[in-house]
Amino acid sequence: MGCSIANPTSSEVSLQYGAGPFDSRKFVECETARDVSDVNDDHYYYPSGQRDFTFGDGEGLDAAALTSTTQDSQEIKVTGTVKFTLNTDCAQFTDPTGKVWPGGKLQMFHELIAYKYEAAPTDGGEQMEEGWSELLRNYVGAALDRATDNEALKYPWQKLYTDTAAKAQWEKDVLEQLPDILRSLTQGVDLITINSVLLQKPGIQAALVQGLTEKQAAELRGQAVEVDKQAAASFPGGIVAYQQYQQQQAVNQAIKDGKVQVLPVPQGSPVIVSPTK
Repeated sequence: MGCSIANPTSSEVSLQYGAGPFDSRKFVECETARDVSDVNDDHYYYPSGQRDFTFGDGEGLDAAALTSTTQDSQEIKVTGTVKFTLNTDCAQFTDPTGKVWPGGKLQMFHELIAYKYEAAPTDGGEQMEEGWSELLRNYVGAALDRATDNEALKYPWQKLYTDTAAKAQWEKDVLEQLPDILRSLTQGVDLITINSVLLQKPGIQAALVQGLTEKQAAELRGQAVEVDKQAAASFPGGIVAYQQYQQQQAVNQAIKDGKVQVLPVPQGSPVIVSPTK
């Protein structure tokens, strides 16, 4: 009689289902080590360690960048990484609907969600199937989108863009809210555990960047004027003497930079400078 071998790696857990010619398709057991079973049985392999869900611009990410609206009705681009762990608990439990799952929360995840996406490989040590990425977008991604939307509404865009403390608090609030939203998508059961959320500095519209740059430039000009006023007030000879000093400093710097040239003159005459061509 033939047999099949379940051989999960140290970072995998497999689910075995009876699928022989005389068997109805049913759950058999949850496996974390090599196991020999009926040749017609099916095995589905899931990761037991921490994984990343990345979202942003560019190739190779799990999802595109998200968008959220801030308190002052500005749209921001949200990018980052969510670290999560699939709940591979195989202990029998009863879900909120009263259904008993002999293979634990991993069996529930497989039958209610992952099997529909064809997300799990049927051989150990293989990459997750293409459906895995779609599954993550529809569960982790959807929950994250709602959480970032909810929390962004608490802040004006400039706070999230320029205030490190506000951005860190926003990130923390998203992390705290995300598990509850995710549970609402999985019948109230923790099938996916969120470990951390890292949000990059939000992207803002070009017009806002330009406006912020102009505002900062204006503030710097105002600060420079104030410094000049204070320096002039305490300069020997007063404002007039200070202005003459500034003009001379400008000429000296221009000569140093090669922007003007010094013309030779008789000793004792004023120094004559002219712009270089």
